[in-house]
Amino acid sequence: MRRSRAPGLARAALLAALIVPAAPAQTPPDELRPQRSDVESFIRYMERTHGFDVRELHRLFSRLKPSEGVQRAISAPTTAKPWHEFRSLFVDQARIENGARFWDEHAELLSRARSDFGVPEAIIVSIVGIETRYGRVTGGFRVIDALNTLAFEGSNRPDFFRQELEHFLLLAREQRWDPLAISGSYAGAMGLPQFMPSSYRRYAIDYGGDGGVDLWRDRADVIGSVASYLREFGWKDGDPVVAPVRVDTAETQALLELGIKPSLTVEQWRMRGVEPMGETAPALAAALFRFDLLGGSEYWLGFDNFYAILQYNRSRNYAMAVHDLAREIVRERERIAAVNGAMQQ
Repeated sequence: MRRSRAPGLARAALLAALIVPAAPAQTPPDELRPQRSDVESFIRYMERTHGFDVRELHRLFSRLKPSEGVQRAISAPTTAKPWHEFRSLFVDQARIENGARFWDEHAELLSRARSDFGVPEAIIVSIVGIETRYGRVTGGFRVIDALNTLAFEGSNRPDFFRQELEHFLLLAREQRWDPLAISGSYAGAMGLPQFMPSSYRRYAIDYGGDGGVDLWRDRADVIGSVASYLREFGWKDGDPVVAPVRVDTAETQALLELGIKPSLTVEQWRMRGVEPMGETAPALAAALFRFDLLGGSEYWLGFDNFYAILQYNRSRNYAMAVHDLAREIVRERERIAAVNGAMQQ
């Protein structure tokens, strides 16, 4: 009788099964893939606080990558340049000429905003010019990449940028945007006036009256939103922005350190050795600022309207450039009017 080979075959099959490597575990789909702990906490916060779908947020965050360009830009902002360098970059002939043209093209809207909010046309035009060259440069970064990078990958204000990321996701939901399709600045600012997401939600207005707010294409919304924002932060119709001063005191640094918010009246500044170089109402509140030039420093008093511009961008270089560009645009329009008048004679 022949001995069966079945037991040997069974043992060989068992041995083969033991030495064959196990199939790798399947990678979970994007909506189930866990994120790093701080991102995961943010996702759970958005679910808990605003009712976002966790799977959709996982899918979204799985498509984001840290941006080295954002990190480079935030580490060396243009506003950190010395005043004389900053001014030459932003108060240039192209912005002046295009600003006069933008004013002419939207004169009716600008006049209406001046009437409604008390903000001069030149200031509105200047801000749009400095921010995006009147819409020519609105930013080449995906907003969500910028905010994600600054919120979780390194910045000196992670809490601020997490709040802006929160507002951006809410804004995208409210506006029915694809959050991956919106571009802006390296800091996440959007549209012609470069509103951050929180400002877009709180202060952008439907000045065109079409039922929506579009800060890219609707010039009425752009102009009205800038004017409304400045008035919201204290713009006073008819008041000056700045005034040049002479400083004659050994306490200059201490006076500069009083801060950017107007805290003393012009008369009180005079008593401390700060003398306006022109006629200035003594009861106006002001703060003292220094601007560095190639040949030394110059000093200015900034009034409530200067402080309102600082709420748009807290750089004194920025606020002074808005003032200077506005003044140059007015002069350009006066020059053009004079030339046209002479040609008609």
